[in-house]
Amino acid sequence: MLFVVVAVFAQPICEFGRCLWVPISKHINYAKNMSKNWEKLCKKTSELGTRRDDIDAQIERVKPHKTPTKECEEWKKNVEEMEKNITIIKSEFEDEKKCLRGLCPDIFARMKLGGRVIKMICEVEELLKKSKFKNGFLTDSPPLKIEKKVVPDSLTASASNMLKKVLNKIQDETTPKIGIWGMGGIGKTTVMQLLNNTPEITTMFDFVIWVTVSKSWNIGQIQEEFGKRLSIYTTNESTERIASKLLQKLEGKKYLLLLDDVWEKVDLSVIGFPNAHQENGCKVVLTTRKLEVCRKMETDDEIKMEGLPEKEAWEMFKLKVGNVAKSPTIRQYAKEIVRKCGGLPLALKVVGGALRKKNNENIWRQFLKDLKSPAKALIEDINVEVFKSLKVSYDYLTNIEQKNCLLFCGLYPEDQKIKKSKLISYWRAEGLLSGKLTLADARVKGDVILEALIDASLLEKCDGDDDNDYVKMHDMVRDLVLAMTSPKGEECLHLVRVGTSTEKMLEDEEWEKAIRISFMDNQYLSNLSESPDYPMLLTLLLRGCSNLKVIPESFFDNMPRLHVLDLSTTSINSLPVSISKLVTLRELLLNECSYLNFLPVELRELKALEVLEITGAQLDHLHLWIFELTTLKRLKIEHMRRSGDNFVESEQVLVPGLISKTSQMEEFCVPNFLYDFGVSDESEDIVARELSSFSSLSSLDIKFLSVSNLQYFLQNSRSWRERKLTEFGFHIDPREISWVSRRYKKCLTYKGGRGENHSILPWAIEDVLSRSNYFGLVCHGELTTLSDLGARNTCELKCCRVYSCDMLENVVNGNGLEMDAFRNLEILELDNLRNLKCILEMEGPPPPLSWVVNSFTSLTELRLCRCPMIKHVFSNGFTIQQLSNLAILDIRNCSGLEGMLSEDENVEYEALPKLKEVWLWYLPKFVSFFKGIAMCWKSLECVDIVYCPKLRKLPLDVNSATNLKKILAGSRNWWDALEWDNSATKSSFQPLVDYYC
Repeated sequence: MLFVVVAVFAQPICEFGRCLWVPISKHINYAKNMSKNWEKLCKKTSELGTRRDDIDAQIERVKPHKTPTKECEEWKKNVEEMEKNITIIKSEFEDEKKCLRGLCPDIFARMKLGGRVIKMICEVEELLKKSKFKNGFLTDSPPLKIEKKVVPDSLTASASNMLKKVLNKIQDETTPKIGIWGMGGIGKTTVMQLLNNTPEITTMFDFVIWVTVSKSWNIGQIQEEFGKRLSIYTTNESTERIASKLLQKLEGKKYLLLLDDVWEKVDLSVIGFPNAHQENGCKVVLTTRKLEVCRKMETDDEIKMEGLPEKEAWEMFKLKVGNVAKSPTIRQYAKEIVRKCGGLPLALKVVGGALRKKNNENIWRQFLKDLKSPAKALIEDINVEVFKSLKVSYDYLTNIEQKNCLLFCGLYPEDQKIKKSKLISYWRAEGLLSGKLTLADARVKGDVILEALIDASLLEKCDGDDDNDYVKMHDMVRDLVLAMTSPKGEECLHLVRVGTSTEKMLEDEEWEKAIRISFMDNQYLSNLSESPDYPMLLTLLLRGCSNLKVIPESFFDNMPRLHVLDLSTTSINSLPVSISKLVTLRELLLNECSYLNFLPVELRELKALEVLEITGAQLDHLHLWIFELTTLKRLKIEHMRRSGDNFVESEQVLVPGLISKTSQMEEFCVPNFLYDFGVSDESEDIVARELSSFSSLSSLDIKFLSVSNLQYFLQNSRSWRERKLTEFGFHIDPREISWVSRRYKKCLTYKGGRGENHSILPWAIEDVLSRSNYFGLVCHGELTTLSDLGARNTCELKCCRVYSCDMLENVVNGNGLEMDAFRNLEILELDNLRNLKCILEMEGPPPPLSWVVNSFTSLTELRLCRCPMIKHVFSNGFTIQQLSNLAILDIRNCSGLEGMLSEDENVEYEALPKLKEVWLWYLPKFVSFFKGIAMCWKSLECVDIVYCPKLRKLPLDVNSATNLKKILAGSRNWWDALEWDNSATKSSFQPLVDYYC
């Protein structure tokens, strides 16, 4: 019974023991086999590491076009985590725990560690299994934000400054599209490379995309470049399909698109780029040689790339050629070569490379000579790169007129400013401008061509406010033109010996094929061939050959096609009778021929002549046969005659009835015609009637002896009524015509008193004044304030000169209604006004600034002379605020002048911030400049003070007059007696002082 009971209980106990032993034995095995399992884990971990390294290597090989999948990135992350865990276990394995005071291993800790090893073996095996990546572990890479570009090792300050300008425009929300333009080789691409690599760009855009467009681009090529950049498959797909893919790729993205070397409009929408605008923050920056391309691309801002300043160009050149440039014997040639490169980085690089480490002085001398020689301008070292880029610009001119007009510019001396109107006149006379254009229309068309050539960087605008009427040609562009028009060139033959050229005159056979010949400004030309044979010659320019005194009698016998002849500024005293053979001559220029005293009657045979200019000559009388030249369109005559050692204007008498013979006249510029009191009123009436009959008149410069004749002309001239008369000079009985007026196109000089019906001026004068930009008023006996002329009548005035008007008391009456007068006035000259008391008269407190905000705000020059009653130039600080653009203040012989301001001022503004020159002469009562105003003379460059004995203190110090270059003083005693705030100020200005006596 007991046995049965034991048996009944023993079986469950055995089962329980068996169940308990299985996990115990398992953990015991973890401890027992731990070393073996550890070795297995290490082996599996090594296999995993090898697999991971193989995958990493493959990923590295396909960068940047491929990138790991997210699955792969997660797997690599797990592998990295596994390696960290194994490192931890390894330290535990090596530091095995003991029990019984270290006499035997800790069996429980060993079992636990063994179990972790087994688990990690399973995890490693799983990672190895997953490393097979059934769908691959690589995918197409997303486009990089930026693909870095290689930039030059040495960067110029100009490139860095240009980069800052472009970055500023990119940061401006209002300029989504930006154009950088300039001639080939100027450094536009370098600036784009710098922009591409700028770190700030990475924070501003999702993508920066660079594409070089080039001259021979097409949509397919551009899309392919974009596709590669954006990792888009484009092979064998239509342009529309690719455009759709590009649009989809860029949807919602903020991109910066860099288009380099653009030659014509690229329609980005057709290619597949969403339009850049303020809302999406996208930007487009392009480089081109032509400003017109920027306009066609609808850029919001255009930045012209200029050549390097001389100092930077020299540093770049030295870096390229090496230490050889430091040699005293070579330095002089190096400097001249750098100047010839004209600041073109590419030219400096190529030329510098050709001369690198050349220490033979003769090599440098010959290289410079070759650069200066037109026939050798296309030398091997330069032709490949610099001139190639310039030649491409020339070849890309699709308009043959533009090409021919550019080639003509090569006739001018190097570095010479080219007057636009004169150049266009040459073009028209030779026939380069197609169609039978009027002179005015030709100037318009010529201006368009000049702008196109400027936009193409083949011509340049001249710097400075006074140089708007001029252009210039870069030296290297000129060399290119001369090379193309040389006897070995590919264009029409030019023979150019200008400036200081001392080359031997060409033999006759070398001249026979010449289309154009220029000896402009050649000081060495004193003799001409007796009877040269120039059957192809169209233009002959001898202007500025001051040593040329005689033209051989038969010189013009064999020039049957000559259209343009310029003999200006030569020393000839007559013309040969052979000039009558020039039956195709259209333009004859005899300006500033101060020794010319005779014109042959044979000139009347020039039946094709359209332009005749004779100025500065010594002709005793007007040759009336000139009016037999019925094809004349422009006649300009300003005779001079010798009086002792001086030249004075001739007084010309015009026989009525002659002018009407030249019915095609467009520009009649003979200001001395009627200046002779022997002319009867009836004769003058006829002349006025003839002038008003010219229907195509666009320019008229003449004197009228009375207002009534001017009135007749205005009433009857269709050109005046229809505003076709865009240039005029009307001079009503003045003894002199101011040379200052020659700077302006619309001039009126009036000597006289009150007008009709008690008006200030006759209506004819008011009518002309309202269109004039120069006004000279002489001897007006009634005018008390200049503002009575009216704001309407003075709205276009740029220069106003007032002389000997005895009743004039002020310029602008602040208490009247004409405080908007002279809002565009730039120059104001007041001379011999014995009752002038102030510029602006104001009773009581000044009105709000808005009342006179336009008066004098454009004034740059203020000149006062012989005005004895004026005590203060400015009535109060209110006037000074209007003169924010004043640059020259010239006051002389004003015996009553005490100071600049009528009373002390306490104002908080910067007065006269642009003032550059101050002239104070013979002001015996002048005491002070400005009271109560802390002047900041930051623009002041010159102070000239003569006989101002009461002026004891100059409002200058080293902090306020930082740009002062010169102080001219009437006497040393006056300078020494000046009071200064401290001796240091006086000593700092002492080196700038010069004395008249």
